[in-house]
Amino acid sequence: MVDARILHTTAALREAVLRLAADRPVSEITVADVTRAAGINRATFYSRAVSPGSLLADVLTPELDRIRADDAEAHRAAVDRGAGPEELAAITRRGIDAVVDHVTAHRDIYARALPDPNDASLHRLLVEHFTVSSAMHIRELDPAVKPDIIDEVAAGFVAQGFVGAIEAWLGGPRRSRKALVETITRSFPAWWR
Repeated sequence: MVDARILHTTAALREAVLRLAADRPVSEITVADVTRAAGINRATFYSRAVSPGSLLADVLTPELDRIRADDAEAHRAAVDRGAGPEELAAITRRGIDAVVDHVTAHRDIYARALPDPNDASLHRLLVEHFTVSSAMHIRELDPAVKPDIIDEVAAGFVAQGFVGAIEAWLGGPRRSRKALVETITRSFPAWWR
């Protein structure tokens, strides 16, 4: 059983860093800002995180991990039952849709954090997430349709493009999340599906 104080501190840190990051870039958030907003001391902060950027990444990562796990489970089940390319493409689209929902739910945070030249923690978080997800997807491709590629390079290429698309969408004129999902889906290589 987890101590109630630990749960309270974790929740206070989560709420504080999300609120602060929605108001200003991560690089402008100090440990003192977080500790004051969370009502904790510096020692408690440093027992949980090394910086406000790393704390924010730790808060957002579980949401992305759940999306990846759900997508991988749906994809594996579809492959096991012999699903066709259309169903597999629909599963991929649902995964992209879920990531865009995540970004939209934290729009103010990502809009400030992704272009922040002084703290790349969320940029790295998204690239790492999409690289792992893309590598998993590439490994599961039907060998008959998979081109002769270096899997890790292709995964990195797709991941960087995905993050670039999200950053461009957040920084550009207001367009619907549906348009973003459609654009990302259509931008994947033909062999991806």
